[in-house]
Formats: sequence, structure tokens, C-alpha cells
Amino acid sequence: MNREEVIKKLYEEDPQFKEWKDKHDELDKDIAKLEKHHPMTHDLELEIERLKKEKLYYKDLMERRIQEAMKKHTA
Repeated sequence: MNREEVIKKLYEEDPQFKEWKDKHDELDKDIAKLEKHHPMTHDLELEIERLKKEKLYYKDLMERRIQEAMKKHTA
């Protein structure tokens, strides 16, 4: 099972992983929207950084789950 298949399986079968992935994708859209604002204010830059950190948090959670699942499928 390759990485993409593992992610798809986790998304379909693991409600917590699905929640993390959906939140990660939502944050990605929010960040992209905020980055289009001109002029960029300091407060806006801080908010974007906060959202990026939160997005990274979810990415880390998902990556750990992906690695665990891949180990199970190769063992």
C-alpha cells in the first residue's frame, strides 16, 4: 500500500484523521485568502503566522498517523 492509498484509507475509515485533514485543508484556504490582502497589516501577518502554526500542528498529527499505518501495512 503506497502513501496515497494509506491517506485515502485513513480519511475514509478514521474519523479523527478525517477531522484533522479537513481542518488542515480549511486552514490552508483561510491562509491563502488572507495572504491576498493588500496592504498587508502587522495584525494580518500575525494572524497568518498563527494559522500556519495551527496548520502545521494538524499536519504533524496526520503524519504520525500515516507513518503508523504504513508501518502496519509493511510489517
